[in-house]
Amino acid sequence: MRFGYVRKLPSGRYQSSYLGPDGKRHNAPATFTHKADAQAWVTAERRLIEYGDWTSPGARVEELKAAERAEAERQAAEARAAEARRTIPTVSQWMEICITERQARSRRPIKQTTADNYRKLARLNVHGTRLGNMRITEVKRADIHEWRWSGPPSRTRTQGPKSYELLVSVFDDAVVAEIIDTTPCTLRGAGSPERVREPESLSMEEVDRFLGAVQEPWARAALTLQVTCGLRIGEVLALRSKDLDLEDGTVTVAGTVAKVGPTGERQLVVQTPKTRASLRTLSLLPDTIPDLLRWRESRGDLKPNALLFCDAFGKPLNDDVLRRLQKKAAASIGRTELKDHDLRSTAATLAAAAGASVREIQSMLGHTTPSMALKYQTATRERDAERARNMSRRWRDARQSGGATAT
Repeated sequence: MRFGYVRKLPSGRYQSSYLGPDGKRHNAPATFTHKADAQAWVTAERRLIEYGDWTSPGARVEELKAAERAEAERQAAEARAAEARRTIPTVSQWMEICITERQARSRRPIKQTTADNYRKLARLNVHGTRLGNMRITEVKRADIHEWRWSGPPSRTRTQGPKSYELLVSVFDDAVVAEIIDTTPCTLRGAGSPERVREPESLSMEEVDRFLGAVQEPWARAALTLQVTCGLRIGEVLALRSKDLDLEDGTVTVAGTVAKVGPTGERQLVVQTPKTRASLRTLSLLPDTIPDLLRWRESRGDLKPNALLFCDAFGKPLNDDVLRRLQKKAAASIGRTELKDHDLRSTAATLAAAAGASVREIQSMLGHTTPSMALKYQTATRERDAERARNMSRRWRDARQSGGATAT
């Protein structure tokens, strides 16, 4: 039985067709100039059927087109990849991209002060180094190791560790952005500064003598809030009239004074704290309220948003002003080594001695990272008030023992 059919068209070209295994007639996808070529196509189709490899000519055309599209897409992808490789940022460039994106993001953008600090760390420790000039996809763990331990010297004990922590975060961003598969920042201990001194703290008797040595009423009030409630110096200087409720015996931390802008052009601004944990309301020690009240009355009537501690123009104070007075008072009681952060350490130590739990001290200080055990404890306003009463009672006992004089 003859297989297939070849006919000459009015145009003079030849058309081939055959009845396939599916019972349908299938035409060649194109006509032929020579009859022999048309017959050869029919013969080739018959062999596909005999060998069990047959599919319809139309399906094969679609498969060919699909393969051509896939190849075109592959070539385009390779071209995009090559272009991407040419535009992969250096480590320095990627750090700036990350900092800018963190400032602009809608969810929890970083503060200007944080961005300024990040850029300063990048400028001092990364820009201009071999690591900073490397493409981010080229960086290996050995490169990070060389940079961290043999790179630019740090001006302070925290500069190197903080620069490494920043580098860790931007490489993590690169993983999330699928620029790299894994981070090369896996050095142990590279982000921990070496502690040069243990935190110091004052006894309750020393606290009384320390505050008594402060001659300026405003500074005594500010340092009282620091050493008894554990406020950061920027938080104290950002307090507004509405934040200090002496009738209810509470102080509310709702802001902090920060230095914003490039070096040499920095300005003091009041901004919200970096973390939610820093937003808190604390109970004042009852025995400190009379002195705070006398000082507050000396300020006269203030608008709710007026700063409690400010310059003559109502603007934020530079923290150096308060630090100088703190150092002078510390030296007068023989504690010349006392640092600003030691006042927070004192508040935490005295709170613990008064029975406060670690979780409650964490809440008082505005910290965000409790240990696993802290997950089973809860800080409450009632417990915080009890902590303040206990600390105040110990202070009263210290005074009555004759170890200090009230001023």
